[in-house]
Amino acid sequence: MRLQPGDWMMDVDRLLSVINNPTRRRIMEALVREPHYPLQLARELRVSQPAIIKHLNTLEESGLVSSYSESSNRGPERKQYVTTSEFTLVVDMREGMFTARLVRPEARDEKEDRRKRRFKDIVEARSQVGLIDDELEDLERRRSAIIDRRRGLIAAANSLFDVSEQHYRARALLYEMMNNPRLTMDEISKRLSMNAEECTDMLDEMVERAIEEYEHSAGDKEVNQDGK
Repeated sequence: MRLQPGDWMMDVDRLLSVINNPTRRRIMEALVREPHYPLQLARELRVSQPAIIKHLNTLEESGLVSSYSESSNRGPERKQYVTTSEFTLVVDMREGMFTARLVRPEARDEKEDRRKRRFKDIVEARSQVGLIDDELEDLERRRSAIIDRRRGLIAAANSLFDVSEQHYRARALLYEMMNNPRLTMDEISKRLSMNAEECTDMLDEMVERAIEEYEHSAGDKEVNQDGK
């Protein structure tokens, strides 16, 4: 006799006799993910299609799965199989105790409440993601502003030492110093394939030249003021 979905809920023996077959359990594992047709199951489980159909008939007669026809662009209609019920099988075997029982699935109202809770969680999560995106945008704006400040400081240093008129190695030294402020002079000199003393002398020369240019500029300014 073909059972209707749910008819077997209190029939543990019948259920165990159906799912004791490992191939049927693998079929059920595939069907709870999504509907399958026999050829799909045969390929996925590497079992002959006639054997798959035989197991599907047993599962359908037991009320665990049902089938429906689906049109196909590649040929005639094909039969799809889906699960029809949910259950939890609980077996307790302890000293002086052995029970096997089926736990009824959630009622429709309970499922709806759970679905609503999940939807609420999704809405809340979406809101939180939006806030995070706002924070990331703010961080990007702040980062851009910080980069502009960094660029301005380096440009000011280049202007202070007038490196455009210095030779290549002096410009490279100033670049490494300004772009890698955590490096020591020894580390900078190694990056430039120079010795630390040479780097120090070059830096001193740039500083002295900057001081001379500043004093010269200040002197011209005083002369101009006296002339007025």
